[in-house]
Amino acid sequence: MKPAPFDLHFPTTVADACAVLQKKRGDARLLAGGQTLLPSMGMRVSEPTSLIALSGIGELSQLRQTEKTVQVGAMVRQAALEDALKTKAVTHPVLAMMLPWVSHRPIRQRGTVCGSIAHADPSAELPLALLALQGSVTVASIDGTREIAAHDLFTGPVQTSLKDNEIIVNVQFPRIKTTDRIGFAEFGYRHGDFAVVAVLVIARETSTILAFGGINDTPVRIEIPTALADCDVPTQLATLASQQTVRSDPTANADFRRHLMTRLGKQACLQALSPAPNHHAASQ
Repeated sequence: MKPAPFDLHFPTTVADACAVLQKKRGDARLLAGGQTLLPSMGMRVSEPTSLIALSGIGELSQLRQTEKTVQVGAMVRQAALEDALKTKAVTHPVLAMMLPWVSHRPIRQRGTVCGSIAHADPSAELPLALLALQGSVTVASIDGTREIAAHDLFTGPVQTSLKDNEIIVNVQFPRIKTTDRIGFAEFGYRHGDFAVVAVLVIARETSTILAFGGINDTPVRIEIPTALADCDVPTQLATLASQQTVRSDPTANADFRRHLMTRLGKQACLQALSPAPNHHAASQ
């Protein structure tokens, strides 16, 4: 099918984009990578009357790191961040480990980091990383800017707390300590599919973070006040899997997802405890 008719706007500043979004409030959608929006428009699932293309706003293509965060602008492609991490232009082991699992390279060459965050699929890797790291997004509107923490941003499946006149201008991924160890494991029926279940482990000196994607309407982050090396990992994972609300859908039922939480959780924990560098995520 073809999309319904729409107007296309090409603002050159964030302020201009905010002005158009305010004027068209409720009837406009933002176009960055378009890897989700354009197919949904083609199937008439989404029928906005206006699209606001962000590609002409130079400031949204900034990628930089500070002592505490990696900051990614709204027009930074997933592949651009992936390449910057490979060349060490920016460093973030969690993102370097997880980005190759985001769909396929041709999709990452068009899809944007902030676009994935804004779409808020509970099975997607980047929202999972943002929540696990306790990151945030900066949003702009005609009223100014504000920062939204990840735990306040994701409110449901493909739902966020963004107002309909707000634009995500960048996302901040807090950097981890050099003493932190990480592990990541994911199961999908085909590589590049959204995860049925994904598990990210961040092992700190005195605590352990376990984050799960795909199990419920939003990613789930759990912090255990015990070092991973001191945890009874099988028991801890079995307890967490039994205590969490886990969804059933045509992809997988709740029992299978709980099984994956424990199986993948063990893989990710073993990877985090491994003396080898944490460069590769566990496979299916």
